[in-house]
Amino acid sequence: MKLYIPTCTLNFNNIFSTESISPAAFYTKRDFGNKRYFKVEANAFDNVVLLYSKYPYFHVSDRDMENYALVIEIDSEDYSSDKFQKVNDNDGVEVFVSNSTIFFNPFHTKVFFQSWHERQSALTKAEQSLENKYSNLYKSSLFVRQEKPRSLTNLFSKKDYFEWNHTYSDVASNILLSWTNEDSVADKLKGAIVCYLIGANMSVSKEVSRLKQLSRKMRNTLSSIVNSPNRKPTDIQDKTLLTFIKEFNNIYSCLDDNSLYNKSIIEQRLVSPSTGLDKNTIIKVLKDLHLEDAFKRQISLRPVYDANELYTCLDSPSPSDAYNIVVDRLFNAIRLIEKKELSKSQKKCLTDLISVDNGRINIIDPMLPRGSFFNKLLNSLINNEHKRFMQENNAEELLSIAFVGGGRLKEYMPDKWDGSEYQTYINGLLANLQQGVSFDLFSIDNDILQSFAAFCQKGEEVDRLTDYMLQCGFCDYRIALGIYGATRGFASLPKTFTSSLIDGEKTYYKDFFKVIYKWLFGIEIKNVEFPKQTDNLDGLDKPIPSKIMENINIIEPKSTKHNSILKAVTQTASLEDAVQSPKAFMYIFDSFPKITRTKAYSRLKDADFENDMNTYSPEEFKKKIYSIIGSKALKGQQHNVDTAIELEAKRQDPDAFLKILDNFMDKSSSAYKKIASIIMSNSEQGHYREKTLFDSQQNVPVSSYRGKSISSISNEEFPQIPSVNWLNPDVLRRLDQNWKYTGLSYKDDRREHIRYFINLCKKEGRGESQKRTSLFSVFIAPLADAIEKELLNYYGYR
Repeated sequence: MKLYIPTCTLNFNNIFSTESISPAAFYTKRDFGNKRYFKVEANAFDNVVLLYSKYPYFHVSDRDMENYALVIEIDSEDYSSDKFQKVNDNDGVEVFVSNSTIFFNPFHTKVFFQSWHERQSALTKAEQSLENKYSNLYKSSLFVRQEKPRSLTNLFSKKDYFEWNHTYSDVASNILLSWTNEDSVADKLKGAIVCYLIGANMSVSKEVSRLKQLSRKMRNTLSSIVNSPNRKPTDIQDKTLLTFIKEFNNIYSCLDDNSLYNKSIIEQRLVSPSTGLDKNTIIKVLKDLHLEDAFKRQISLRPVYDANELYTCLDSPSPSDAYNIVVDRLFNAIRLIEKKELSKSQKKCLTDLISVDNGRINIIDPMLPRGSFFNKLLNSLINNEHKRFMQENNAEELLSIAFVGGGRLKEYMPDKWDGSEYQTYINGLLANLQQGVSFDLFSIDNDILQSFAAFCQKGEEVDRLTDYMLQCGFCDYRIALGIYGATRGFASLPKTFTSSLIDGEKTYYKDFFKVIYKWLFGIEIKNVEFPKQTDNLDGLDKPIPSKIMENINIIEPKSTKHNSILKAVTQTASLEDAVQSPKAFMYIFDSFPKITRTKAYSRLKDADFENDMNTYSPEEFKKKIYSIIGSKALKGQQHNVDTAIELEAKRQDPDAFLKILDNFMDKSSSAYKKIASIIMSNSEQGHYREKTLFDSQQNVPVSSYRGKSISSISNEEFPQIPSVNWLNPDVLRRLDQNWKYTGLSYKDDRREHIRYFINLCKKEGRGESQKRTSLFSVFIAPLADAIEKELLNYYGYR
């Protein structure tokens, strides 16, 4: 049976941070997730969640807060038979209640909005939320149900909806609230499972881990040299850096594809048939004659990254800028190695790593040493034993976890504890946490205890923990992250961390979800397939279509006409986003005044270029168009042709978008004119540009940004840090612009550059800039704090 849960859009991020909805009273009682919940008239009780057998139409009064009606459809077969209690049957509508949390699944759950504007508004806010981990996964299940079917058209069929009034739900007020701690345990259990699995999949070889560790050490050493008064290394710095570089190059040469290829080619060419000399002798001869470089040049070896280039920044006229360049090249080289290794490794199967029995986790990962200590530790954290220790001893959380973990370890080895290296290690950790006494993380050869200690030191945030482990040289993250998930729970995890799993490969996530759902709730979901999007909504999350959908009620007040606009916008977005598309080119080209009367246009139409399905590179695309038109017909029209090619090549360009849109909408219509006004207005504020403000452009007047000519702006790209991966392209463009602008004032002081950049973006986030930008209401805590931490970390100031 399909059941419908009425709620509102202000709960959207809350619901999709935990993939669940609870009775209103739960939110203030639970120790995880968002504690704020907005009730609606059709679901107004604190003690239960109301569900209806038909779709309810109800009223939401606080629209000044951009709050709108939202209805969630679930399938009762995905839940236990006693999950929902029937309390009423009124005019063919059955009313059910649940006095416990209802967890959703992405296979059978649907979410209904009442307009495209409301849907887009919720998704825009979801993009800005680090806690909303599921909105992308459920995007194919987000529907718009605009109008109630007209009575005459449904005269001979049963209605699947009803107009809600209080008589449907009055009987639910006397149902007792079923509050237990089960939700908290489930959240922490899920957190432990998810974190352990992600940790297992992100773990790398010891060699790659050592490369990453060495890169941090080299960067920090080089930074100290560059920021010193004379910008010259001391003897100790020089020796240290050279030692790091030598080790780095030795490891890198064994992992890099180009380096391995070069070694193979050299081995093949080190032969001398006339003399019969062996390879070692030939190498010695080349070395004695100083012909090694000449030999390598002759056989055209592939370029290989050499960390010795870090020194080149010290000889540069602008050492700070050169430092940024060489450090970027260093980290890019490592990213390629890590990406290659992870691409070759197979995703871990959840059931090969973990089992769950009666709510207790059991790690069965063959990579971990056998024993019950780690399992006891995880289960004690899931059951909040450290929280009880905190309350009883008025202790800080991480210190409490260290005490509880030490206690579990002592229980595991009662006869061998006193005087053991384990006791010494735990006591050293406790002294470090309490008194700041120095502590050697690797003074014991035990992966579980090393990871446990790392968590106790830096376990406040998941990014801080993984960064610390990277700096320390850990190659395996699963243990520490498992502890993190068991302590912090799933709801607290940011989507920048969970996206590799939730938004990754669909088949892998489907298999994962089936297993964990059965573990957590004892239910085996049937017909597990992701829904296919029935409406073609591709491209609506791009900046221009998104802006149109946000304003669709202004563009067309009548909701009955929204679908036709939606269809035109999605068709336009699909073509505008295509690469070297003949159809997009022709739609743009025929919008030029009087162009359809020219031979250039006629020849393209005669050749049916619009329906050409071939794939072209930019050069081939232009060459193909020129060849069809011919040199004679091209004369006098080359400027128009080149302009159309340039517009087709751009992405999210207002002019190109409108020239395509007029093939699907009447240019004289009020809706088209309003769309043109909206997107061109945003273009004037710097939105939608495929090229940034800082790209050189021919035949264009010199532009300016904040009173500075474009040519004077720094050309350094904004770093690719985790927190920006989920941001709207408009926001990313604005961050890039502000980053380049603020870089002018602090070319030689990266820390001050970051400070200036963060303050400027916060100002725009608060709406205190002269013109409202895309950062308004976006660049605020916690996003601003996360970006600041990641920038400081990226440039070695942590």
